[in-house]
Amino acid sequence: MEQGDQRSTQYDAGRERAYHASILIGQGVSACAVHDLTTAEPHALLWAANAAVLHHRDLPKHPRSVTFVSLPEWSTLVPDGALQPETGARHLALVHGSTHGGQVRDEPVQTLGATCLYVNDDAHDRMVLERFPNARALPLQAVLVRGAQLRATSGSTVLVHRGAERVDIAVAQGQRVLLSNSYPARTAEDLLYFCLLATEQCGLRSDTVGLRTGGTHLAEKERDLLGRYFGDHASAIQPEWPGMPSSAGQPLDRWLAALDQFACVS
Repeated sequence: MEQGDQRSTQYDAGRERAYHASILIGQGVSACAVHDLTTAEPHALLWAANAAVLHHRDLPKHPRSVTFVSLPEWSTLVPDGALQPETGARHLALVHGSTHGGQVRDEPVQTLGATCLYVNDDAHDRMVLERFPNARALPLQAVLVRGAQLRATSGSTVLVHRGAERVDIAVAQGQRVLLSNSYPARTAEDLLYFCLLATEQCGLRSDTVGLRTGGTHLAEKERDLLGRYFGDHASAIQPEWPGMPSSAGQPLDRWLAALDQFACVS
């Protein structure tokens, strides 16, 4: 079974109320990134197949706070002025055809003056909440929007999360978000097409924009293909992540949606 971990020498899973735990669960894999709340440094990254990370022996025993992203996710961004009480399911149905039977949640995205409406897999939600009853759900779209803004300080950035059969893309110029959207992507060519489309829709050029990629299902051949068309293509998470040793063959950007959650709550 797929399982692994990276830990700093300072990490102590038994320390009480010292950490924030960011969980990613769904589509065959799960991961947890653990950040020290005093220094903001990542102290551990744990991963496993299916939902098994929730039972990992090195999970923090008493974290001060917990967030989670559950996949698959059905979501949409709605301008605050267009959102009325009890209309969330209607907005999602217009975009996705239905609400897929789950609980409709909402998360404000203040930098956009919008709200992210989203629905997750109920089974995954229950697994996380049984382990951490006070955990707070976050939508992947909101996590990527914030991540794109943080990476766009020196130029326009396209941030990509590659899932099982979908790609989520956020494009930013500094604090200005130009695009946040999801597209069906079953092949490497699908992934390339939608990355190029998102770039073009924002009035940017693939030879000058910064493309930063990651995600649970990003394949090496997809990285190579994107690198042929984008002049500045790199991993969304650098191999030498502060506070943790080398990934020893496990790409850290695979767990982008776990590692980037801390920026949304810190």
